[in-house]
Amino acid sequence: MTKAVRGDPRVARALLDGGVDGLADSRLENLRRLRDGVDPGQVLLLRAPPPGRGWEAVTLADGVLCTSPELGRELAAAAARLRPGRPWWVILPVDLGDLREGVLPEELPRAAVGLERELARASGRRDPDRRAHVAGLAANMACLAGVVPTRAHLEELVALARETGRVLGRSLSVSGGNTAVLPLLLGEGVPPGLDDLRVGEGILLGRDSLERRPLPGCHVDAFRFVATILEVGKKPSAPVGRKAEDAFGGHPVFVDRGRRRRAVLAAGRQDCVPDGLSPLAEGVEVVGASSDHLVVDVEEYPGPIGPGTELGFSVGYACLLQAMTSADVAKVYVGES
Repeated sequence: MTKAVRGDPRVARALLDGGVDGLADSRLENLRRLRDGVDPGQVLLLRAPPPGRGWEAVTLADGVLCTSPELGRELAAAAARLRPGRPWWVILPVDLGDLREGVLPEELPRAAVGLERELARASGRRDPDRRAHVAGLAANMACLAGVVPTRAHLEELVALARETGRVLGRSLSVSGGNTAVLPLLLGEGVPPGLDDLRVGEGILLGRDSLERRPLPGCHVDAFRFVATILEVGKKPSAPVGRKAEDAFGGHPVFVDRGRRRRAVLAAGRQDCVPDGLSPLAEGVEVVGASSDHLVVDVEEYPGPIGPGTELGFSVGYACLLQAMTSADVAKVYVGES
């Protein structure tokens, strides 16, 4: 999964060199960056494209997650124009409780039959190996609502794929979920019948996405956010005066710890999610951020510090996503061959 790094080809190359079987992203623009910068192998579009962009989707991806028969019709018609010998497929998402995209289990296999019918009608090809078709089912958990995937969820998904496959007359692949499934995989184990997981955070940041604990054998420092100090001075630790909402509509809470040394850094919410920053140096605490200023407490910082000093932070998933998306954050690659 390369969406957290905005389809960065250099990161994608590292993933491929590390042994992943294929790449997936949610945005056409990211897929274009991948195609332009690396041979990505098999590519999956994780989010159905907007209507009118079907041709982009079928030329940039080998398949797409899609529930809509109407959109499937557009995609299949576009796929029919592809060169002979290049199949193109659709993965049907199933909503197992996280309440994001996907059809409900009780709507299968009727929804799959309807989607397959529209794909076949729009493809205009009699050869089933060359027309767009429903190739599998996928589920996604612990994303919108934070529902923890269980073995029972995955057993249900495998059973749904088996039942739907019987109706469609072919075996369906089963994509079992995202990084949130890794603790189950490494612990209790997943049921047989899963073909792949769509993992981003687990590889990029080396942590599970349920409790953000390090995964065995993974590095948690592949990404680092660095910002430069603009000013340092002693200030009250609690606001002075009547408080209202902050610039982003929030109501931050400050503990009065007296006057403390604070540093203001050249970064802000345009560049990162401050709650996702963890200082790498001892004696540094993140206080908060406005659009362009990151404020940290450096009262306990052991060494000299002042304007021009750089401070480093490890990042959480949301912070990585924001930093990679920000055009104002310079990306520096270390250890490239």
